[in-house]
Parts: sequence; C-alpha cells; structure tokens
Amino acid sequence: MVPDRFDLVVVGGGPAGATAAARAAREGATVAVIERARVPRPRRCTGWLGPAGVAMCADIGLVARKAGARPFSSVRLHSWDLQRSAHIEDPELRGWLIDRGPFDDAVLDCATSAGAHTITGVEVADIHLGEDEAAAHLRDGRRVVGRIMLIADGVHSPVGQRAGLTPAIGVPRLPCCAFVEFTSRSKGVGLEIAVGASRSGQVVTVMRAGNGGRVSLMMRGEPAEVRSAFVAFNTAAAHKGLLPDDLPAPRMRLSPAGAALDLETHVGKRCVLIGDAGGFVAAFSNEGIYPAMRSGWIAAEVALRALAAAVPQDELATFGPQWRRELADYLRMPNTDLSLLVPLVFNNEQMSRRVVRSFLLGQPF
Repeated sequence: MVPDRFDLVVVGGGPAGATAAARAAREGATVAVIERARVPRPRRCTGWLGPAGVAMCADIGLVARKAGARPFSSVRLHSWDLQRSAHIEDPELRGWLIDRGPFDDAVLDCATSAGAHTITGVEVADIHLGEDEAAAHLRDGRRVVGRIMLIADGVHSPVGQRAGLTPAIGVPRLPCCAFVEFTSRSKGVGLEIAVGASRSGQVVTVMRAGNGGRVSLMMRGEPAEVRSAFVAFNTAAAHKGLLPDDLPAPRMRLSPAGAALDLETHVGKRCVLIGDAGGFVAAFSNEGIYPAMRSGWIAAEVALRALAAAVPQDELATFGPQWRRELADYLRMPNTDLSLLVPLVFNNEQMSRRVVRSFLLGQPF
C-alpha cells in the first residue's frame, strides 16, 4: 500500500519529475510521483539528447539499451535552401535518438528503482499549500501530502497555476513549432538541422531512428506563416530526397523554448516549477529533455536542503540562482545575430562546426 505522506510530492512523471524523484529518493527522502498518464505510455514522438543529456541519464542509472536509444555520432547541417550542407563529425558531438514513450517510462522506472512511489493513471484535481505541508488532491479521492511539492505537469501546468505561479505558456511571444512524424524505408539513424537567415529564427530539425522519424520547424511568427514555411521546406526536402514526399499536414503548438529565462520566479509556497512547466527548453535547438532532467536534478538538491533547513522556504529560493548558474547558457539563444552569421557558415568549416556545437552542446558561438 502506498502511504499518503512523503517528504516530497512530484506532480508529473516525465523526464523532469522522474529525475527529481530518482535524485531525492536515492538520498533517502520519501517521494511520491503522480503521473496522470497510464504506464506504459504510448509512443509519443522521436526526440534527441546530446552529450549532456546522455551524461544526465548515466547519473540516474539509465543506459542506452534500457532507454531504447539509438546512438548517433555526427550531425549534418543544411542551408535553408538545401543547396549546401556540411557533415560535422566530432568526438563531442554524439548523442541518442529516442522514442519518447518508452524513454519517459524508463526514466520513471529509475525513480521507482531508487525507492520512489509512483501513482499513475490519475490526475491532480487540486492542491493545498500550507505552512507545513503541500497536499495534492487526486480525482480518485486520494490525498497525497508532502513537505515540499515539485511541479512538472507540462507547459500549461494547471497545478502550477493553482500554486499561483506563471507557467511557461504564460510567457509572451513564444515561438511556434510545426512538426510531423514520418515513416521511411530507410533504417538509418541521424540528426540533421537547417538554419535560416531570417530574423524570425528558423530552425528545422530532422531526426531519423530506424524506419521512423520526426521533422520540426521552430520560428517566431503567426501560425499560418510558420505552417507555410514548414510546408515549403518539406516540399523542397522531399524533392531532394531528404524527406518522404507524402508527409501529413503538420501539427502546431507554441514552444516554451527559452521561457525559463523570462519567468519572474519558479518558486512558490513550498513548491518549485520544473521541466516544460518552467520553460526549461533550449531556445536555439528546441531541445527540452536534458534541461528538463537537469532542472529536476537541481530542484531535488534544493528540496533536500530545504527539508533539513529551519526555514525551508528560504532554501527553496536558492533554486533560481542555482539553475541560472548551471543552465542559462544552454537555454539562451546564441550570442550573435543568426541572420548575419548563417550566410557565412558554409564558406567556413570552423563556423559550421561552431553552429552545430551551439545547437547540440548549448555553447555560445
């Protein structure tokens, strides 16, 4: 039987929440993870992790085989018109392509193996943040109480809003993302990117893993403008043989890329906002798995200190300075005007390498 009182209650069992739970449970804290989806989760989409994400997985005991990951060891960079490309190989530019459903389940398994209690298939209906406790009221009538709550329930974060916090979706002028999952006869594994010279910040990512993959475009602009740019790119890519010629209509959503940098705070009364809910997604690459996991790891460290502190709230307030020291460079856009840089990239191998390193490693140019 799962107890109803814990040191830490984590709302959301994705990479951010599960990593936080694994970290805290490993240190001896009692932890409950509440995940609204049923496990095993269905396949969601193809995603990628760079070297920092792979190292983060190792920290919680997750290896490529258990994660269902397909390693890649190079990146291909394309011009926006697909007339030029550069194949970048570098010992540091390695990572994994993953299927998000099984991957997320594997991260949650790491939390369970560390001793966390998982409650799946049930949604949080309401919360209460008191002077001494943080309680989650579930839709099935249960009440799960912790001394501290970590909130990782997605970009809209209804739980974060109930806590009086602004989630990532509340940041003005978020970029728009168009994406399509596709199947292919090819069994290859690879990561390709195309960067436009527009001031709207066009970045296309193509991920291939076995006979499936995903192509996405992130840019600032109205949805109709983003959709039009995405369809035009996909048509040109299909003509070049880079993508299938029968892609379905794109799906659209706002991306929380870089939103963490614009939120006033991630800390509420006895609670902390992490993962997509807190906008922990890289602004240049739109990669959110590693920063989500890292935000959860940092929040767990802060929560463990708060559990031992005379005034827990004062210790929770250190989350902001700590995540900014560790993640701000990874999350922000490169320190240059891409509209000026991109036309020069394919005339200079070193510059092509710098673009890919910025994309994959979160490094400034």
